[in-house]
Amino acid sequence: MYKASKICMVSIKIIGTFLLLAGTAQAQSFSFSDLFGQAGKQKQYYLQQIAAYNALRSELNQGYKVCKNGLGGIRDINTAELNAHSTYYNSLKNPSAAVKNDTQVRDILNYQGYITTAFSQTFSGLTGDETDYVNAVRNEVLTGCNQDLTDLQNLLAAGKLQLSDDERLKRLNTIHTSMLDKYRFSQSFTNSLKILAVRRQQNKDDAQTLSNLYENH
Repeated sequence: MYKASKICMVSIKIIGTFLLLAGTAQAQSFSFSDLFGQAGKQKQYYLQQIAAYNALRSELNQGYKVCKNGLGGIRDINTAELNAHSTYYNSLKNPSAAVKNDTQVRDILNYQGYITTAFSQTFSGLTGDETDYVNAVRNEVLTGCNQDLTDLQNLLAAGKLQLSDDERLKRLNTIHTSMLDKYRFSQSFTNSLKILAVRRQQNKDDAQTLSNLYENH
């Protein structure tokens, strides 16, 4: 009986030892599996990070190329626009042949020549005050003519004014109108002076004739 009990106890201890070893082995098996699983997950995480970094670097490189090409395109566009603007502004400084050869230019010069000639003649039969008045009018008209000619010279000269051809033609028309007014005034004024001189001479001649008649009778 005692012997059987002892054998049973030994058996129980042996079984317990096997169970303990099996449990330990099972515990170690779960621990290593867990460890390898975590390492795999960590490795997969690192691989994902590397892939994401490579993708980001690729996008940044593409973005840099786009920006570089885009900025280059913008630079080219700005350069082209600047050149176009420079050409345009330079053209504004230079009057075209259409402006220079406009018939109004010749008319203005002809009007000025006539005005100068008209006031250069001598008007006889005028009193001192009348002569002073005529000289004052002549100076005023010729000063206006000189201003018109200066405006015309600036309008036709290169580099003086920044105007389009349409704007130059409008100014040319203004100068033409101004000179035409002076021409018409000078024509009317000097003709009136000549008529006045003729009438006064006729009156003087008539008075002399009457005087001679009275003296003869």
